[in-house]
Amino acid sequence: MGDRKDYYAILGVNKDATEEEIKKKYRAEALKWHPDRWATGTEEEKKTAEEKFKELSEAYNVLSDPQKRAQYDNPNSGFEFQGDIDPMDIFRHMQNMGGFDFGFGDDGPFGFGRQQRVKKGSNVNATVTMTLKEAYEGGEREIDIERIETCSHCHGEGSDDGSSTKCEHCGGKGMVQEFASTGNNSFSIMSHPCGFCHGTGRIVKNPCHVCGGSGNTVRHEKMKIDIPRGMSDGMTIVVSGAGNPIEGGVNGDMLVHIHIVNDPYFVRPDTLNLIHYESVPFNEAMVGFTKTFKCIDGSEVTVNAPELTPHGKAFVFKGKGMQHPNDARMGDYAVVIEHKLPETLTDKQREILKHFND
Repeated sequence: MGDRKDYYAILGVNKDATEEEIKKKYRAEALKWHPDRWATGTEEEKKTAEEKFKELSEAYNVLSDPQKRAQYDNPNSGFEFQGDIDPMDIFRHMQNMGGFDFGFGDDGPFGFGRQQRVKKGSNVNATVTMTLKEAYEGGEREIDIERIETCSHCHGEGSDDGSSTKCEHCGGKGMVQEFASTGNNSFSIMSHPCGFCHGTGRIVKNPCHVCGGSGNTVRHEKMKIDIPRGMSDGMTIVVSGAGNPIEGGVNGDMLVHIHIVNDPYFVRPDTLNLIHYESVPFNEAMVGFTKTFKCIDGSEVTVNAPELTPHGKAFVFKGKGMQHPNDARMGDYAVVIEHKLPETLTDKQREILKHFND
């Protein structure tokens, strides 16, 4: 073999090993040196496992291919391994081959106590539209939602006559696993509902004429929900377990999306604070004025503007803004003065302004 790698020695098989023997040996060695098995090891152990796992995959890539193996076995062929393989691709391919079980039970591929992902029903979405005053006050609101429920005709079986077969794609588990490479020969294991049986683990032969085989129907209902004070436009309230059910799992959640309509009097620049912009005639701003302004809580505040109040002057009232939805913090309320110029001038006004600086 010269300086070439001895793939037979790497896998630990004889040169006359059968295809099945090569598969079985690769299985055993790949499981032994899989980087996940060494995730808690030292840096040196993790590096060794990574190198051996890649070397095993390279050896299997060659010896499992009759054409590559024949070239490799011929000392005069000048065989050289071509390309940079992804060992995860080979491992994933082997897992997906029929009749070749890697022993991936509910605790994960290597029995490290990985928790099995619990199936969860889909979420229900609803929108609540409120005025700024209603957002300030909070309180209970009734909403209309569409929620999935078990079909009363087939009782969730999805079949008119109760006949179904085990899904071949997920083995009846309803969930499938796949590996995702995250670079540098590291990878993660992910589970998701089977796309063929939609997570049920069964394939229906004669679909239910009521639900179309889904096992579920849509029910319209009204539900009361408590809206915290101070919610902002675009915020979402999550009601855990109030979503759609799923067989063998837990209910999804209900997502209540808050929409606050624009207020004609108040501007809300952020979650806590409020602003009212008051246009004041130029002459009033010059000589000063006293005015009252309404607050979001229904009370009033008084602004005593002195002479020569500049454009953009803000009069701030502490604690008169919005409450934070997560705690008792209160924002501030600012009345901002803007100068309002007249659209036309009388001759007398024009004459007075000409001599204004005298």
